[in-house]
Amino acid sequence: MKKDLKVKFTDGLHLDYFESILAQRYNIIETDKPDFLFFNCHSFEHLRHKNCVKIFMTNECCTPNFNECDYAIAHDYIEFGDRYLRFPYYYRNFSLPEKREPPEPKAAQRKFCNFVYSNAAGGTGAKLRIEFCKELMKYKKVDCAGRILNNISGAIEPREGSWERGKLDFVRGYKFTISFENTMSEGYTTEKLIHPLQARSIPIYWGNPAVVRDFNPRAFINCNDYGNDLADVARRVAELDSDDGKYLEMLSEPPMREGFDFNQDARLADFLFKIIERGNRPLDKDPMGFAGMGSTSVSKLLFYKAMLMLPLGKKKKYYARKLDKMRGNIKF
Repeated sequence: MKKDLKVKFTDGLHLDYFESILAQRYNIIETDKPDFLFFNCHSFEHLRHKNCVKIFMTNECCTPNFNECDYAIAHDYIEFGDRYLRFPYYYRNFSLPEKREPPEPKAAQRKFCNFVYSNAAGGTGAKLRIEFCKELMKYKKVDCAGRILNNISGAIEPREGSWERGKLDFVRGYKFTISFENTMSEGYTTEKLIHPLQARSIPIYWGNPAVVRDFNPRAFINCNDYGNDLADVARRVAELDSDDGKYLEMLSEPPMREGFDFNQDARLADFLFKIIERGNRPLDKDPMGFAGMGSTSVSKLLFYKAMLMLPLGKKKKYYARKLDKMRGNIKF
């Protein structure tokens, strides 16, 4: 008989990501008085909950703060005993094949390159990809279907109500895709790389400096291999574009490195089950913990967090916004 499991998901995290795993052993009961609280980095509601085990999980470029959580699941290559599991979100969110069928020769006759972005300033990569797109356009036109550098309106139509499916259909028509992350962080890889690999368009990737620990370096153009010299990267793209044989050779490569474990759910299940079987036993931690901030920032952080603990009505939203704005300056 399955045990009851009292849980809450908050701060942008939802049950559906974990349901298929937790339901293997437990009757899941969502409640405001949980034994186990799962939270993300998008707000601070988790601070209001006491007397429960807190499990942090994020798809964002955010390092866990073990002063606020008992356990964490994220992308960083760190070790923290049995309190941390490296589990980047592409382990569950995207399906990529272990092997590739040889591409059709006509794949080399597709349109040149696409650029699909709406963020122009949210990180170093957001600015660099615009620079690179302009650099590559010195060689050949790049079709820009997002709000940034847009030169091809209405190109992406939702499929079955999904903009993502429409994007994948659009990307399938191109030989190359500009695939720059917003930020560069070791271990952090997003749909920027995954989508073109799914659509079988060669990614031109900037971001995670350790990306080849999981992904096959022969399956994409990695800016790290060129010292992030955008002109050199553009020359490599032009070289492949002008040589169908070399292009199709890269396109035939499997996305993941040889030996990559495609059964990652088993690791996640083992990590979660061990936590739950220990019971509702929060670890010693300091929810007001901080590092890497000046004394003024520390004072403000403590003040805003304290205000959120009080019954302030509408004023509470004000302090929540102030605390949220500080999040980008907090480094753990």
